[in-house]
Amino acid sequence: MKRGLLIFSVLAGAGLFAAVTNHWNGGRTVPVHRLAPRDFEDGKVSPSAALPAPFSQAKTCGQCHDVKAAHGGSHFRTGLDTNDAAVSVQVEPWFWADETLGLAIPLSLHGQQGAFAPRDLGMSAFEWTKMFGRSFPGGGIGSDPRAMEEEAGPRQRWFVTGPLEANCLACHQQDDAYDSSEWARQVLRENFTGAAVAASGLGAVEGMNERLDGSWAAAENPDDHLFKVPQKVIYDMTRFDGKQRCVFSVGKPRSERCLACHAVSEKGMPSHAIMGDVHLQRGMRCVDCHKNGMDHRIETTSCRDCHIAPKGAGPKPHHAGMPLVHFEKLSCTVCHAGVTKDGVRAQVRTARANRIGIYGRVQWATDCPYIIEPVFKRGPDGKIAPHRMMWPSYFAVVGANGTLSAIRPDEISELAAFKEIKGAAAAGKEMADRPLTKAVVASALAELHAAKPETVFAFVGHGKMWTADGSNLVASANAAAEPVSWPVGHDVRPARMARGANPVKCADCHAAESGFFQAKIMPAGPIADVEAEAVSQADLMGVCAAYHAVLGTAFGMRPMLKVFLWTVFGLVCLFACAAAAVVLNKMAGWISDNTDDFIWGLAKWIVDMGFVACLLYLAASGTIGWLAGGMSGVWLVLHMCAGGGFAACVLILLAIRLRERTSGTLPGLVWLFWTLFAAGVVFTAVMPMMTVYGGHGQEMLLWSHRCVSLCFFAMSCLVCWFCCRKR
Repeated sequence: MKRGLLIFSVLAGAGLFAAVTNHWNGGRTVPVHRLAPRDFEDGKVSPSAALPAPFSQAKTCGQCHDVKAAHGGSHFRTGLDTNDAAVSVQVEPWFWADETLGLAIPLSLHGQQGAFAPRDLGMSAFEWTKMFGRSFPGGGIGSDPRAMEEEAGPRQRWFVTGPLEANCLACHQQDDAYDSSEWARQVLRENFTGAAVAASGLGAVEGMNERLDGSWAAAENPDDHLFKVPQKVIYDMTRFDGKQRCVFSVGKPRSERCLACHAVSEKGMPSHAIMGDVHLQRGMRCVDCHKNGMDHRIETTSCRDCHIAPKGAGPKPHHAGMPLVHFEKLSCTVCHAGVTKDGVRAQVRTARANRIGIYGRVQWATDCPYIIEPVFKRGPDGKIAPHRMMWPSYFAVVGANGTLSAIRPDEISELAAFKEIKGAAAAGKEMADRPLTKAVVASALAELHAAKPETVFAFVGHGKMWTADGSNLVASANAAAEPVSWPVGHDVRPARMARGANPVKCADCHAAESGFFQAKIMPAGPIADVEAEAVSQADLMGVCAAYHAVLGTAFGMRPMLKVFLWTVFGLVCLFACAAAAVVLNKMAGWISDNTDDFIWGLAKWIVDMGFVACLLYLAASGTIGWLAGGMSGVWLVLHMCAGGGFAACVLILLAIRLRERTSGTLPGLVWLFWTLFAAGVVFTAVMPMMTVYGGHGQEMLLWSHRCVSLCFFAMSCLVCWFCCRKR
């Protein structure tokens, strides 16, 4: 009995291990995920309980999947582990923004150039999770034990909230019940463990952990008993069966799930004007190119992998007339990517930075941080690519060697200098796009200096470091004020809307006043009355603006140059034909003068008869096939054979009859047209065999062949009449 139980346990354990490590068995269908949710203690969730526990996706999904394998994935980087997924390209940083004042500090967990690490601003892992949890699917720094073990304090509330673990449904839920806006609301309410319940539509979550203190003290004010209470999960009982199981509609991520965090749109563009990515328009999904395995480390298929590589699945571009140097120095996205109308530089708003795509009674989206696209600059691979660019704006402490230490926006916002701006915002008054003025910034710097006279303070914005000189601001260069940028990958536009497409073509970039090479980019920032120093587009690309100005001017003469060169080409061809005619005439004369009259006459007679026979058969079979609706079978084969003989005879006749047929002006003119129509017959016969024209083109060639053949037949009769008349 014990032995049997032991064997059964071993087999069951092996089966469970196989299910976890090899969750896919080769089936082509997605299994129905009908299972009982598990809570954070790995117990079975009882949805009908008075205070049911929120379900844990790590425990629930972990019944079949190896969720630990995903912890180092691309969406779950913590910056704490060398096992994090490598950053293959420069990505959009996070921004700690104060939209009322227009301040924005770029942040990164993995040391991105131009961005601060959270610890540089004293930002705890909890603060990071609460601030940015709206736009990432949990996990990572939101549930990593090392992050949650940071020293407790006013900026660390894990004891109240619990972890914000990886939300599998944020990406994998297939139905339309998933609400990313609800996820954002619950994260900001610090209902971390219940956020997935509310977002997935499995239930509702009441209360706000945000209003509790660190000891979970409940509401003392009876008027606040609906909000200043711990989160409470209320499951939708219609989603559960009698075994307390529910169906999770999951599968490969839909593009809508990706766009919840990765959408970008031009500021002010109406929704009906947004084209979207051409791949999504054709029915593809984001995950068709951005793929990953169970480790959730995304590998991206590049443009060249699909559209240039010989075995690529995408259509191969023609790029007719485009010099190869473009493919050596430019990325595909220069011409084919961007969200702004007609690719014109404009301010854009992203989901991660500007909170677009989150809906509710309160407007969530903001203009801050100020991001513009496209800005063309040279990337690490040496190729020019379009980028989105943002100039940081924040108050900072100036170190002895000129280094800047950013001051937290929440500490700056309490200054008296901003009292009027804050008061207007709190009253709901309409704010200006650029809320600050030089006087307000100078007043704020003076206030900071008054509090700490021994410290030098500065404001960073518009690409410069600004220090106060009385009531004025003095600008100076500082590396910390340089913009941060990241490449534009989407939205990919169709070829007809690409940069350099009709009608302007080359002049879109190569013109004397080209917006591509000669543009001056004005750094964006929150100060309304500041005079920022423009950045040269050519400098960002590492090219010479003067050279491209001269080249652009030269491009204006390209139409005239084309007409001139085609004219020269045509004249050269005429001279070549004339020379060839003289040579052939001399050769025909030499052959005629050095050949026995009888043999030469017999050869010409044979060629003439062969030509006449082929011509008559082609005329008869072609006419009958035309009137009868086409030809096929043996008649078509004979027509093709006669066509080959006809072509050979025409070539021989041109060689041996040229001199005698051009002895007079009028016969020579007739012979010229005979030759042209013969060339037309051959051309319209061979072109349908080439893989160039489609159905409409084939139809046009067929009618052209018929018309040219009739003209040739008539011209042949005229040539015969001249021959008989001469004799």
